[in-house]
Amino acid sequence: MVVMEMEGNRNSSVFVNRFVESLFFAGVLFDCIGDCMVGDEATRKYGEETLLGEVSKIVMMGAADDDDGAGGGLKVDVWRAYFRRFGMVETQLSRSSMYQAELVAEQVPCWSPCTVWMDGKSLIVGWKGTPVKSITAWKFS
Repeated sequence: MVVMEMEGNRNSSVFVNRFVESLFFAGVLFDCIGDCMVGDEATRKYGEETLLGEVSKIVMMGAADDDDGAGGGLKVDVWRAYFRRFGMVETQLSRSSMYQAELVAEQVPCWSPCTVWMDGKSLIVGWKGTPVKSITAWKFS
């Protein structure tokens, strides 16, 4: 099983922490669009309008008080602990996957702030060093 998740923790029991994390994450997404759509205002506007729906969900996750802790994004370490409880083991993503992600990022000049790195066996995709997505692979042991 492959899991791709927003790399953030919006499940703190403290509202201010959830809200700040959600707002920071949304800011990273808007920064990415702003950098990549310079000079193309129509596309930038469309991207921001499209993203606004996602951002509103992100901010609402930050505002929600979800007792079961499953309402928002979780960092990869939380997923690791969760899947291990069910007898699943993380499998190594190939170095080729990281190489391919780096090649894609190099193809578009505005994507140069896109960062890709391995966190253990997981692939993390970020923007200017801030983790945005984690990709992990799992199997039953």
